[in-house]
Amino acid sequence: MKSINELKYWSVSLTAIITLLIFLCFTLTQVLVVNGFSYLFPNISYEDLAYGNLGLISIIASTVGIFLISRFIKLKDVTFSSYLNIFIPKINITLVFVFLSFIVMFIMELVSSKYPYFFESDFAIDSYQNANSLPLFYLGVVLFAPFFEEFLFRGFLFKGLEKSSLGGHGAVFISSTLFAIVHIQYGVPILLLMLLPFSILLGYARWMSGSLLLPILIHVLNNLTTCILTHFEIY
Repeated sequence: MKSINELKYWSVSLTAIITLLIFLCFTLTQVLVVNGFSYLFPNISYEDLAYGNLGLISIIASTVGIFLISRFIKLKDVTFSSYLNIFIPKINITLVFVFLSFIVMFIMELVSSKYPYFFESDFAIDSYQNANSLPLFYLGVVLFAPFFEEFLFRGFLFKGLEKSSLGGHGAVFISSTLFAIVHIQYGVPILLLMLLPFSILLGYARWMSGSLLLPILIHVLNNLTTCILTHFEIY
């Protein structure tokens, strides 16, 4: 018989299934939004519409994803914030992980500048350069996307994995690997040597602080920094 504490959370198997379902709905929403734009602007290519409206697409799809996460959490009769561990972390551990994240970002930028062809990502440059609205692009990529991704991977999925026999380390590495895989559009070198290590850092920030707000903060800072560097690289 399950304890009261276990009944508050989805089992690891159901957590995995629900996570996959939510991510599929997120992806389907992106496709539907682009198809909608394609119907409204038939003379513009599908690819141009996707790149040009990435910010708005991210905002809409992320909103749908966050809504679905909240609905599945509500089924367990637990508050959104308590299920996902949304509370202000201790200042000392926050400073440590923010400092570590900037070191990792600096190293990644150093390596990518030294080997530009190996780590070059057409997706990042094309999406920024072809954005129809930079304010919407920043809103979608810097805020909405990180919030959804953290709610799903280091929030909902992490909780199910952590509460299982896999424990904290298992939750960190499994959620980090899946997070990296869904960003395959950046290319395998970036995925393996940049996204995966950074994702593991986010995972340990979540586990050691006990708060989802810390990886959200770091994720937002990373995306903002990337956007700013991309801006200066293009313009």
